[in-house]
Amino acid sequence: MLNRRQFSQSLAAASLLGSGALQAQARSLTFVGWSHDEAASKPTLTAMFEGYRKANADVKLDVIGFPWGQMQQNILLRLRSGQALDVVQLAERWLPQFGSTGKMIDLNDVYGKAQLQKVMNPGLLKLGEYKGKQLGLPWTAGSIGMVANAKVLKDAGIARPPQTVDAFVEALKAIKKTQPQSVPYAMTTKNNNSLSPDFQVWLWTFGGELFDEKGKVLVNSPAGVRALTFMADLVKDGLAAKDIDRPDARRMYAQNQTGFYQDAPLARGFARNNSGKGAEFDANVIAMATPVIKAGNAPQSFAWGHLLSIFGDAKAAPNPQSAQARLISHLALNDANQLLYFKDQGLFPVTNSALAQISSDPYVTAWTKAANTAERDEISMWSNSADLTTIVGEEVQAALLGQKTAQAAIEAMGKRLEAKMAELPKT
Repeated sequence: MLNRRQFSQSLAAASLLGSGALQAQARSLTFVGWSHDEAASKPTLTAMFEGYRKANADVKLDVIGFPWGQMQQNILLRLRSGQALDVVQLAERWLPQFGSTGKMIDLNDVYGKAQLQKVMNPGLLKLGEYKGKQLGLPWTAGSIGMVANAKVLKDAGIARPPQTVDAFVEALKAIKKTQPQSVPYAMTTKNNNSLSPDFQVWLWTFGGELFDEKGKVLVNSPAGVRALTFMADLVKDGLAAKDIDRPDARRMYAQNQTGFYQDAPLARGFARNNSGKGAEFDANVIAMATPVIKAGNAPQSFAWGHLLSIFGDAKAAPNPQSAQARLISHLALNDANQLLYFKDQGLFPVTNSALAQISSDPYVTAWTKAANTAERDEISMWSNSADLTTIVGEEVQAALLGQKTAQAAIEAMGKRLEAKMAELPKT
């Protein structure tokens, strides 16, 4: 276990990383990810990688990028061919897939579990946990959570964002009465990839689950029916609308045509751009916890974040002064870089100390607090996740469009999921 001084040294920037002992560990280092190849984040991340190179002259850093949609395939190809995967950017939902390969390093063995928990909230660290191991360290983290529009709420006489489901429905009715042409809740009602996360959040809120840990289908339950009935009734009563996807919701929100919708933490940035008012629109953007059935229940949200992981021989974890650990520290545990990422891209910091520096921003603090109870996608851990997502999305949409009752849609979802899970190889 590292003492505090050793751990601090491993997180420090250039001035603390140039000793002779480190020079003796000269080596090539490969980073694989996608964000540094995207136009919006490329300048910021390029500067971060250059900062690492200057601070670590003993390391030859090779930065490799693939498009988001090709990352999983290329990671698998590199694993199979033995190509370098020293530090890899992962989406949190991919962790079960790669964690099951047995070729990922437990970062608790690199930094020490207790030390990581001093630097980062344990709720955020959960994003990188798989079967009791810290296989990924959050680089940026949050959730697909809910935002409220302060102007729409004020115009409807709503003093604060509702905390319970009953109060939420009453708020939606008040918005509809005040603004009849509005869509009080811009709930996602099309696109399976958007429908699945939103349905899962409401399913959890009503006490249901899609699967148990072994893959047994649990969605066909009273909780499942209640959750989908709730969503379908919102559409039927005009409090939500058909044919809405996340981009539609973002535009409606920025035009003050909806009171609530769900999005990633970048919601404020989208509102700035779509409203044409920039930061002036920030006053309208309120991060809120998903309403709960009963006061005191944990608010539900859909875990969202990017992880940094090390692939290699799990029997020989690198030490915190290794080239791999120094790069992860530089990107994810260096407050200056975390705050730069937030400033340039709106992506939330993950270290307690960086979050403390922006604690005066209520949007960040409220969202981060709500994200501490976020749950990981129930579907992504299965190899046939694309098919499962399609099944969930199709049945949810059938209920929202009135093509099936909620009961019939849930029963069909359960049967279809069971049939698809039965196709998986037995382990």
